[in-house]
Order: sequence, then C-alpha cells, then structure tokens
Amino acid sequence: FEALRSENTPEILKVKPAIEQAHAAPEPTRTTPLQSMPEAAQRIISQNIFRSLIAKGRATIQSRKRKKLDHIMDLFIKQPSITNDDVEKLLHISDATACRYLGILEKENKIKRVGTTGQGVSYTKV
Repeated sequence: FEALRSENTPEILKVKPAIEQAHAAPEPTRTTPLQSMPEAAQRIISQNIFRSLIAKGRATIQSRKRKKLDHIMDLFIKQPSITNDDVEKLLHISDATACRYLGILEKENKIKRVGTTGQGVSYTKV
C-alpha cells in the first residue's frame, strides 16, 4: 500500500488545486439578447412589445363584441321585434350593456328603434 500511495500522491496533489480553482471561479452570467443591447434600444423594443400586446388584446375584445352583436342579429330570426330585456337574457349582460349593443347596431343601420322610452321601446330588423 505504501508503494501505491507514494505513486498516486503527486497526481492527487496536481488534481486537487485544479478542482479547488474550478470551484472558486465565478459562474459566467447569462445575458439575454435584450440585456446585451444599449438601454435606449431595450426601451424601444420593450415599448413595441407592449404596444403589440395591447393591440392584440383590443382585437380580441372587438372580436368577442362582434360575436355578441351577431347573436343579437340571430335573435331576429326567431322573432320580428326584440327588446332590451331579450338581449339581456340572451347574452347574460346588464341593462346598460344591452342598450350599448343595441345602439351600436342602430348606428350600423342594421336595426331600427321603435318607441321612445321605457317598456315601449323595441327594435326591429331593417
């Protein structure tokens, strides 16, 4: 055993400092492509990403609203005249939202308002 230990001792002494040095070396930091850019460029890219997300969100909202307006128009297939309450029940929305949707369809000249106020108001398809 003494002979083996003395033969291996120089190798162990050479390897041990290398291992200690590897553990002592700081780990390299990872940077994203955005972090390696100047601050002004980072700001512009971040703003563009934000704007595109906002635009995508608005488009999604408009798409959903358009589907609801199409459901209202489909209601005219079942009955010739509808009221605000019919729209509220169909879409499970508030009175104000139903009025707003019916107003949009009226501005698009797809429906016509009959009556002036209250329960006397109904809408017919143009």
